[in-house]
Amino acid sequence: MSPRSAAIDRAIDLESRVAAPNYQPVPVVLQSGRGEWLFDLDGRRYLDLMSAYSAVSHGHAHPRLVKALTDQAAQVAVTSRAYHSATLGAFLEHLTALCGLDKALPSSGGAEAVETAIKAARRWGYRVKKIAPDQAEILVARGNFHGRSTTITGFSTEASYRADFGPFTPGFRHFDFGDIDSLRAAVTENTCAVIMEPIQGEAGIVVPPDGFLGAVRAVCSERRILLILDEIQSGLGRTGRWFAHQHDGIRPDGLILGKALGGGLLPVSCFVATREIMDVFEPGSHGSTFGGNPLAAAVALEALRVIEDEGLVARSAALGAHLMTRLNALESPLIRQVRGRGLWVGVELDTKVSAREVVEQLAERGVLTKDTHGTVIRFAPPLTVALDALDWGIDVFADTLRQFQAALTSPPTRVRTLPVRPTPAQASAARAPSVAAAPGPRLMMSAPDHFEVSYRINPWMDPAQWKVSADHLRRQAGQGWKALKEVYERLGAQVEIQASQPGLPDLVFTANAALVLDRTALLARFRHPERREEQGHNRAFFESLRSRGWIDSIADTPDDLHFEGAGDALWDSTRKLVWTGWGQRSSRPMAGVIARLFSVPTVPLELIDPRYYHLDTCLCVLSGGDILYYPSAFSQQARETIQDLVDKDRLIEASAADAEHLAVNSVCVGDQVVLCHASDALRSALTERGYRAHIVPLDSFNRSGGSAYCLTLRLDQSTRPGAGRPRPVEQEPSARLLRVA
Repeated sequence: MSPRSAAIDRAIDLESRVAAPNYQPVPVVLQSGRGEWLFDLDGRRYLDLMSAYSAVSHGHAHPRLVKALTDQAAQVAVTSRAYHSATLGAFLEHLTALCGLDKALPSSGGAEAVETAIKAARRWGYRVKKIAPDQAEILVARGNFHGRSTTITGFSTEASYRADFGPFTPGFRHFDFGDIDSLRAAVTENTCAVIMEPIQGEAGIVVPPDGFLGAVRAVCSERRILLILDEIQSGLGRTGRWFAHQHDGIRPDGLILGKALGGGLLPVSCFVATREIMDVFEPGSHGSTFGGNPLAAAVALEALRVIEDEGLVARSAALGAHLMTRLNALESPLIRQVRGRGLWVGVELDTKVSAREVVEQLAERGVLTKDTHGTVIRFAPPLTVALDALDWGIDVFADTLRQFQAALTSPPTRVRTLPVRPTPAQASAARAPSVAAAPGPRLMMSAPDHFEVSYRINPWMDPAQWKVSADHLRRQAGQGWKALKEVYERLGAQVEIQASQPGLPDLVFTANAALVLDRTALLARFRHPERREEQGHNRAFFESLRSRGWIDSIADTPDDLHFEGAGDALWDSTRKLVWTGWGQRSSRPMAGVIARLFSVPTVPLELIDPRYYHLDTCLCVLSGGDILYYPSAFSQQARETIQDLVDKDRLIEASAADAEHLAVNSVCVGDQVVLCHASDALRSALTERGYRAHIVPLDSFNRSGGSAYCLTLRLDQSTRPGAGRPRPVEQEPSARLLRVA
């Protein structure tokens, strides 16, 4: 690296002389930024893998946010909450709908929102729960970080944060983060609330054990205690969901939000909660000079819209899975643990090296990140980060660790910089466990007794050709269906059969009946009248499944939208998102309905080739994180989206011949792929990635444009591996879905 200029030295010296020494900045002087890149006074470029502790989740100087800022500032920036403004209501309406809560109280920095939550919890404790005056207690986790005000510092367990700042406010009791027994032991009759981070950020991106948040929710509900989650850093897409608590399928009573809410341009925070909590405030009981000002509201509303419009939650889920895979594949003896969710990851290093020194060396090489507690390096790039840029930053990190390791084991020497990518074996080891290791899948199939091609609603269907040999094709269909079912059962699947019905020949394509996720069935609403008679038959069957415990809940597609079930909604367990198809059979807004109903990110992909009218005909998600797809079926933007979110080493491109034989319309069970056709090239590609192909001829069904996937609906897909029952859909009825869609 070239020596830094005198201008940089002067800037560092000036800041050191006039700024209080409460920070120890990495020695770079930043002047400008665009997207995931920052530039210093010498024009040198740095990859931002910190994004100001999630405050710059949208990337630096996002043009839509800059425009919202300048347009509003040119009108009016700050008035007072003593008056109404034209921007606040729209912002809070959008935010409360996203949170699934009733009201919001805006403020400036995040600590102010935490203080607001503390006041609300205590007043609720006195006025609603009837705790004796001045006896209310709030439970907080050891290792917490909620801000730097004196009240918040008082319940920190970090000695350096507390030293010589007392006396502190009483009324807080501690429990061990991730230990539900510790939390239960801390509860008293005076406990009014639990305030905690769903993932502890400053502590080093500490993720609690599976089931912990659900257990906390249960304790709070049982003991009539408020559950308030601080999602200032973890919220708004950072972990691959809108909010980190959605990974556990719970609903808090209150949410504390900030950082990314300001779009990386100005401080905006909010306390969002149920009506019961918010109604403890009355005029004059609380206030904030800059909270909810017109400028902040305009920027925050646009920040939320950008996250939605640009699919940043899905980007975080997909690129976060890639980031974890890459970091887990690094064979460095200096790495003790990699932990995190989405684009929020902590790498804990061996105490033989200083995380601060590693961070400074990374900065020397053009990568900006931050250490915490001397051993953990945090990775939290903007959610807009490009895959290539992310890979480059990981390569630099890996090579930097090699240099430190070399210095520990041999005399100092110059280590050549090499790109670091996981080998196929390393990548496979870092991927999610094979489904085959889990109990066999639960599948639904519909008997083919009345299957025939009797009408034409896609290019594959030709009733005249079917009639030429109808009896033979019908027998062939029965044989193929039976063979497919037998393959599934050999692979350990439990198959539930839906009875056929005369006059509904396409009922056999059960994938179109619904999307089943977290034991909730979102029913199809067909575009073509030829299939609409199936809807009532499907509802009755899913009602029977619910009565027998196969699923818990049933939800309806909004009346003004079309949705053809799992054929246009593919769950990706590696990236923790749903790929959705639109343009031919399903409506684009269904991506939003699915996202809200299941609390998962969705990626809408436009289908343009009429032969590939459902997403399942041109995209197949394999268990190891690989994607088999036929690019020509998609619009240019959709192709770019797939290539942007999926590492090229995990993309398997189907040939035109394979696609035309419906090879992509396949089912993956663990490392077994069930197809109706596969060329030698496709077989080889699957084998190289560790999959075994099972070929089941399904020629009769191909005449209707369907194959193995179309004939199968998976009933046991879960967004939370190992989780029990999901949140009841009764809390989110169809009428609400219509309103929020």
